[in-house]
Amino acid sequence: MIKVLTILSGLDGGGVENILLNYYQNIDRDKVHIDFIVHSQHKGKLEDKFENLGSKIYRVTPKTVSLKKNIIEIYRIMKNNDYDIVHSRMNVKGTTHLITAWLCGIKVRMIHNHMAYVPKQGKMKYLTPLAKVLCKLFATHWLACSDAAAIDMFGEKAYQNGKAIVINNAIDAEKYDFNPELRCNVRDEFDIKDEFVIGVVGRFHEQKNHKFMLKIFNEVLKKNTNVKLMLVGGGELDKEIHEWVDEYGFTDHVIFTGIRTDVPRLLQGMDIFVLPTLYEGFGNVFVEAQAAGLKTIASLEGVPKSTKLTDLIEYVSLKESPETWANIVLKYKDGYKRESQIKKIREAGFDVKEQASFLENLYLNAVKN
Repeated sequence: MIKVLTILSGLDGGGVENILLNYYQNIDRDKVHIDFIVHSQHKGKLEDKFENLGSKIYRVTPKTVSLKKNIIEIYRIMKNNDYDIVHSRMNVKGTTHLITAWLCGIKVRMIHNHMAYVPKQGKMKYLTPLAKVLCKLFATHWLACSDAAAIDMFGEKAYQNGKAIVINNAIDAEKYDFNPELRCNVRDEFDIKDEFVIGVVGRFHEQKNHKFMLKIFNEVLKKNTNVKLMLVGGGELDKEIHEWVDEYGFTDHVIFTGIRTDVPRLLQGMDIFVLPTLYEGFGNVFVEAQAAGLKTIASLEGVPKSTKLTDLIEYVSLKESPETWANIVLKYKDGYKRESQIKKIREAGFDVKEQASFLENLYLNAVKN
């Protein structure tokens, strides 16, 4: 058995974390064992599920609190536990993880980029190019969640010649397949009658552009009051988003679910999925929404076109007005036929069983070679 140490910010039910859970549930755990380092000081929603699969979870001091403590704590974990592979999933922030792994003599060091074209501000404008160089220097394997993420992190040439490897953010499509019974169950839970439900799943963070989403919803309400907005998630902007909803005065039309681990189920209760995100490495939630048979509206500038696995998704520019977005959303208020998308998801290479096998073989061959 080989031992893999995966490093990420937390295991709190976000897109990357759910992808990891899908993969680890489908990997041969007699061949590959995965432990985790998290930078969160609170217990994540998914930690119990990983621990039940046999994973050990190490909690370290975040870099923002103390870079020195972070490096020392991670060094000790790596040095004392005989890991064959270090797999950092923190984009350019993984630079220190790779250097630390190199100092500890760990021969297989993977950097995994889950973002693309993130706006650079302040000192990051100058540090990010250097970090990318160091990541490529100290990593033995360059991984990304999409072609856009691969090119942004490693360059066009590395993507074209196969040096940068794209691993699809696969899902268990069967869990998302449209289920009328589950739909009724979800709508009963949130006391939804015949309202048209606009769904948003995403961390409460500037990246997900909730402020613009609320402007869209405000325009929707001007045209049709028989609607509800379901916001699934939580995060650092939780207080602000609640305040914005109060300021608009449509509290009765907004459902805050909080952070949930049953997103496949919640998608069943929605009528359309909308997320005007500013940037994504890929945007797995758009695959999930399509898998649930939902009409899906994504931002033209923020979401890679590789998310188009079905004809259910369309892309709208963030330069368009909230009213334009609202008009597009309301095109579907009278309903449409929701059908199974499992076949299309699998044909596109987003079936978790196939991708988990690919990752498993990548780990095994990396150690073997």
